Amino acid sequence: MPSRRSGRAIVALCGALIVATGVGIRSGAPGAAGTPLVTSIPTPLATSIGSSSGTWATLPMGRTNQPRNTFWQLFFQPAGATSWTDEVGATATATNGGLVLATAAGRPFIAGIRPANLLRFSPLISTTDGGVTWTNGVLPRGLSAHPDSLSAASDGRTLALVNSGADARVLVSSGSLSIWRTLVTARSLATQRGGRSCEPHSVSGVASLDGNPVVGADCARAGVVGIFAQGGGGWTRDGPTLPDALGRGRVQVLTMARTPTGLSALLGIAQGSGTALVAAWEANGTWTVSSSLTLGPGGPIVSFGPAGGAGYFVLSRTASGATRLAAIDGPDVHWVQLPPPPRHSATIAFAPATASAIEALTNTATTMTVWSLPSGSGNWVKSQVLHVNIKFGSSS
Repeated sequence: MPSRRSGRAIVALCGALIVATGVGIRSGAPGAAGTPLVTSIPTPLATSIGSSSGTWATLPMGRTNQPRNTFWQLFFQPAGATSWTDEVGATATATNGGLVLATAAGRPFIAGIRPANLLRFSPLISTTDGGVTWTNGVLPRGLSAHPDSLSAASDGRTLALVNSGADARVLVSSGSLSIWRTLVTARSLATQRGGRSCEPHSVSGVASLDGNPVVGADCARAGVVGIFAQGGGGWTRDGPTLPDALGRGRVQVLTMARTPTGLSALLGIAQGSGTALVAAWEANGTWTVSSSLTLGPGGPIVSFGPAGGAGYFVLSRTASGATRLAAIDGPDVHWVQLPPPPRHSATIAFAPATASAIEALTNTATTMTVWSLPSGSGNWVKSQVLHVNIKFGSSS
């Protein structure tokens, strides 16, 4: 399926801009002892990722209070260009269920369409040239509702997470995106080395480190991080140890990524006082854990993803509806807060450190607006308005 685009320069983390403030989101330990535990953190699909050809992003648009009139859009910003373009037409099917994105150095960009309505499987599309040409594939089962349910490995394999809960299953493709086999299941992880200490009750995501598959699992045991790596004919739990202050809640692996030194992960611990987030980085078999970032009660996570290099961003809202953006740049630094993005921001785009701005993508019905935060500025500036052609009622 061919697709053409015009585009705009990539955006990125600008270190001179990051300033600590302490409003709405705070660093430190979660609530006091005895606080009731909340055991599930929603994992929004809206996110952005960078590739050699540019930056990709996905967010819901249309009438987002109506599932059949909510359409997830695929946006692309080519390297060195000047604007974002809407590429959802390349999917050739309705996107009510959401989109999942994946890429790796030297590998194609892949987008997967989650099942919705009468769609019971997941169509896949991939491109090696920034969407000029596309290759099709299909998963016989629907992708799970996690942003990490699809991963492109450097050795040419692709990992996919299907189903949920105890029925969660990781599939692997060694070439064609239409030929898959089962790699591991949530149930079988419980029998692997370290599985008993975790007691995984679901799989939350997949990743690859130097060609070796990595699986993120939600552990039933409090304080245990469920990261499992394949090797030696089996799977071994290989995750960081969290500080005692964070060990009272169940840990969710929200997302994982490969860094120049190893694996990184964004972890969530949901508690009655709010959600505590920590980032962790592995290097030479040793894990470094960040300070915690706590979102207050009633403050949902809107989006999270890579923030340039080895960092992460977290976009959230307070109970009053105010938007907050926090980022961490890598090991041995603290979470910091950026100026609050505009209302209705759905995700943030960070790209190579050579760029001069961070961008917020906002969604209102059929209009996607891009806001830029220039280096050294505390004010977001409107930089693009893109009108999206949405055919309401086409999924009825």
